[in-house]
Amino acid sequence: MVKPLKMFLYLLILSSIGGFFKVLGGIVGGSKSVLVDALTSIANTVAIIMMYRFFNISIEPPDEDHHYGHHKIGLGGPISTLMLYSFVAGIIVIDLYEAFGRSYRVDLAASLFACAGLLPYGIAIALSRRLGGTGIYYARFTVVEIIESAVTIATAFAGAVISYLIDFVGAIALSGYLFIELTKSFKEVLEYASDVASKDVVRDLRSILGSYGINVERIRVRRIAENLYQGDAIVKLPPNISVEKAHQLIDKVEKDIKAKLNTEIVIHIEPEKRWQS
Repeated sequence: MVKPLKMFLYLLILSSIGGFFKVLGGIVGGSKSVLVDALTSIANTVAIIMMYRFFNISIEPPDEDHHYGHHKIGLGGPISTLMLYSFVAGIIVIDLYEAFGRSYRVDLAASLFACAGLLPYGIAIALSRRLGGTGIYYARFTVVEIIESAVTIATAFAGAVISYLIDFVGAIALSGYLFIELTKSFKEVLEYASDVASKDVVRDLRSILGSYGINVERIRVRRIAENLYQGDAIVKLPPNISVEKAHQLIDKVEKDIKAKLNTEIVIHIEPEKRWQS
């Protein structure tokens, strides 16, 4: 298993290599589609650094200011990625607007450089998906890089051999796709941050509690990190059970839930039947 630090270093190296070739293709080859690809590659490289910074903070243990841990700070990575790509998208729109209606020359070198930058991003996607958690949001934008590379190879080549207009249309198409991915990722990050409850986790919690003969009155959970949930439950126990035995039972149940579901839950006990005066 590759450690997170090495994983992020690999991602940074691969992204830098891929981005380097794409920048050359955009500048030397004169291709607008490769330039779009190159700009998003720069954002991709900076995003890795931001992802790693927030990932490190997110795995720190609880302290006086964060009693439940720092898991949510990990969202700083995908939020930074959204900001970076949104900034780049703005630059691209301005550049394409200024180039609209003006002819330019595309060199075959643009397509060759785009080909050279394709392989590193394919490897980066595989590695980022292994990270899990917020690394998935980085992987989404790295997939964009792969799609962009495939498109730019074709459009830059056609722009050099046939007409620059093909290259320009390719640049517009890539920009549109980038905005679509920005919208999708925003929705995913919003859901991730909204304390969404998993029906499967609630179902499994009820199952574990039921296996101990415990009647469940209410369960509340929220996702705080990838596959990590926190919550509380109100359960009912017989009124004749001693406080000591009730504590032992609940302690055992909480540990069992943590081990099986990776869920931190606090259980509140109420008697099955309250004493009548």
